[in-house]
Order: sequence, then structure tokens, then C-alpha cells
Amino acid sequence: MKKILSIPLIGLLCFTACKKSDSSSNKTSSTFTATVNGKATTFNIISATLLRSQGANEKRMDIAGTSTDNSKRLIITLGIETYLGTGMTVKSYVLNPFPVDDPSTPNIDESLTTQGFTTYSTSLGNGSWFTDVYNELGSFAVTACDSAHTTITGTFQTTLKDLNTDTTVVSIKDGKLSNVKYTAMN
Repeated sequence: MKKILSIPLIGLLCFTACKKSDSSSNKTSSTFTATVNGKATTFNIISATLLRSQGANEKRMDIAGTSTDNSKRLIITLGIETYLGTGMTVKSYVLNPFPVDDPSTPNIDESLTTQGFTTYSTSLGNGSWFTDVYNELGSFAVTACDSAHTTITGTFQTTLKDLNTDTTVVSIKDGKLSNVKYTAMN
């Protein structure tokens, strides 16, 4: 990845950040759920932030949670190439931090197809975490983002594979978050 703040996209011309949530309730959630390696898991949200960089013309959202049994930590990162607005565009984001480089297209930066990634950690106890690097293929669909109330709703799924063996290490399915309150920075 070429930029630290966010993951770039190709052809994003939309300057509106969010659509109003269709929810009639402004109740926010402090948890999200997902099925991790076949087990339904609830995550307590530890942070949800939107970072904006006018100089780089980009923004990034990070949503982090720890499983209720404190054995897993999951961070979802989404990025787009615009700093405008205080929310994320309602759309589907590709989760893939290491796209395959096509040698027959040397003038194309394949990393531009990456729009987000997942960071998965397991507890070592005493507040310490083991975080490995995985190849990933997944998606996160932002289904609603209310910039006035700074809430986001969406669904996600992804597969994390060992970089050397291409063996699936973590399978995350049926991920759901609803009206998660986030903090917009900058």
C-alpha cells in the first residue's frame, strides 16, 4: 500500500459522503456480530473513527471490536479517495490488502483496487495480542451512513489466508453492524 492514511480507489467521483439512514430510530449500537470459523461471535466496539486528510484527499474509517470472551480482536478498515464529508459512501468495498501484481500490466498499480482490509488478532492474555498478516479476499457493504448522527451500518464477509501456503486460517461470515457511532476526526 502506497499511503498510510487510507487505501485508494479508482474512479471515485462521488463527493457526497453519506446517505441518511433509513432507520426510524437513532439508537446506536456498541456491538457488532460475525460468524468466525463457524462460531457466532459478538464483538464489543472499542473504537470507531473516521480520519480525513485534506492534503492527501482521502479518508479512512476504522471499526475495532473485541469478542465478548476477549479472545479475538477484529478491526475493519475502509478507505476512499476524498476527504470531503464526515462519513463513508454507501457502496460495497473490496477487502484485499495484497492484490496480485500482474506483470503484463507494469503501468497499472493493482493496489488501487484495494478499498479496505481486516486486521484479526488473538489474545495472548494480560491485554497482549498476536496479530498476523494474512492474504485476504472479502467485502464490506456500507448499507447506510448518517453523517449528521455519525453512525454507520453494514455487512461484511472475508477469508484470511496464510501468505505462504494459501490455506484458510480465518473465515468470517455474516458480519453485521447496525448504527455504530463513530468519531469524525480532522
